[in-house]
Amino acid sequence: MDNQDVLNSIDELVFAKIGKHLDTLQVAILKGVFNNRKYAQFAEEYHCSQGHVRDASYELWQLLSSVLGADINKSNFRATVERWGVANFSSMGSPVQIGHINFVQKSRTRI
Repeated sequence: MDNQDVLNSIDELVFAKIGKHLDTLQVAILKGVFNNRKYAQFAEEYHCSQGHVRDASYELWQLLSSVLGADINKSNFRATVERWGVANFSSMGSPVQIGHINFVQKSRTRI
């Protein structure tokens, strides 16, 4: 499973929990964490202050901690996802459990 698949799965979990998808900045923060980017880079790219990015990040880590049932933050996000095996998710559709939540890849058929 690549980073985009992980982000999509996390977005689906968040939507199932709170009825809202991750916003553009939240997705950018998660992508940036996978790529070892700094908050200053997000602020510049999204034309907002570093303080705004930090506040949005704090709220995101709180949300993910609640949804995933574990303490999630910028410094442990990638390692936590890898430890749970999400990054090595099988393309054969095998479920991966995180806490009490199962990730199951949807089959993709082309028409």
